[in-house]
Amino acid sequence: MSAAITLAPILVDTGSTDSEGRLAYRDGRLIGVLTLLDPELHGELGVGRHWFLEAGFGRVAGEPRPPTFPTLDAARLWLDGRTAPVTPHCAAGGDSPSARWAGTGPRPRR
Repeated sequence: MSAAITLAPILVDTGSTDSEGRLAYRDGRLIGVLTLLDPELHGELGVGRHWFLEAGFGRVAGEPRPPTFPTLDAARLWLDGRTAPVTPHCAAGGDSPSARWAGTGPRPRR
């Protein structure tokens, strides 16, 4: 888990009793808003007291259906996995993406 993911407490106006929330930041940039699901409202679904991603930003915004998280540590780990810095491959270093063609789709041009 990355120390770069920080969570700050906040109240969220969701229109329900799910108001306890956290702003999720990676390296000082807002990446998500989490809310704690009320057990009275969501207990039958088995997700009461779980954390839910109300809104995601950047790479987290494209998630079609994020899971609920039983703990904030689980949410932080999930967010970290989706926002971790990507290490680019460099063809100059002998690592060409087209050299690893796996046979799916058209063969890359050289």
